[in-house]
Amino acid sequence: MIIVPAEKHVELAGKQKLVIAPLSDIHWNAKGFDREKWLSIIEWIKETSERPDRRVLVPLMGDFLDTMSASERRAMAGASLHESTRMRIEEMILEDLGGFIKDLEPIKHLVLGVVGGNHTFVIQQSDNGAYVGKSTDQILAETLNVPFFGICGAIALNLKQPKSRTAANFKILMHHGFGSAGTKGSSINQMVKLKERFDDFDLYIMGHNHVPIGTIQQTIVMRKNHQTGSWRMKARQVAFVRGGSFLKGYIEGEAVVAGYKGSYVEEKCYVPAGLGIVTCNVRWGVRTVNGQKRGPSNDLVVHVQE
Repeated sequence: MIIVPAEKHVELAGKQKLVIAPLSDIHWNAKGFDREKWLSIIEWIKETSERPDRRVLVPLMGDFLDTMSASERRAMAGASLHESTRMRIEEMILEDLGGFIKDLEPIKHLVLGVVGGNHTFVIQQSDNGAYVGKSTDQILAETLNVPFFGICGAIALNLKQPKSRTAANFKILMHHGFGSAGTKGSSINQMVKLKERFDDFDLYIMGHNHVPIGTIQQTIVMRKNHQTGSWRMKARQVAFVRGGSFLKGYIEGEAVVAGYKGSYVEEKCYVPAGLGIVTCNVRWGVRTVNGQKRGPSNDLVVHVQE
């Protein structure tokens, strides 16, 4: 688990909304990759970030390429392949990674960091120079000049209103995901288990199972008013976001027949993959005195959108 030691400072004006838009399980070089959907989401994120009433951050949540699963990596490690063959395989993987990075160009300045997935590959051939010993996920993070979180990581956003003392911390825990879950209920239960292990976060983000869902858990905490010195009970919202995918499970025209098995989703008759993203949106609450609005408060209002 990697924790970014420094807060990321984000200026958020009183009437602005922070949109946290995780991109997960793209599988960019897979046959079932929905390129049209992918490019439309990239464009939406870009256009949203250009609105004066929005700020956007994009965590990258793993499985950017379809190459390779853990079982495939084990099989390749034990295979009797010529060095030239291994070199060619790595060249193709790096070419695909370059294509993925090119697609990110319009929004690369919005990327918060990179979480590693279970579909990844470690470059090993000496001809690849500085990439040797690094996974494709690490190379992606270095190319974008953003933190690499490993498969699980945490970061604190220090939200501050410009020209104001109004500020708040917003803590995010990210994990690529684990296990299988075919329904939204079982998917969100896995995230609740994550919260049981790491309790003190405002937002939990996962991917992996291609079942997009977002929800808010209402809690009550005790906080001290540093101006008056008194303690009070305060409502707190905890957000859960599970990213969708860009890999189609069922492709029209494909058939599961002897000698060829469409996608694993079709073969096992899983729930169709949920394509696209789920966002978490954060804004300042409103401070009231004697029932009158007195501008933004230090409290944050959080909601999710599928």
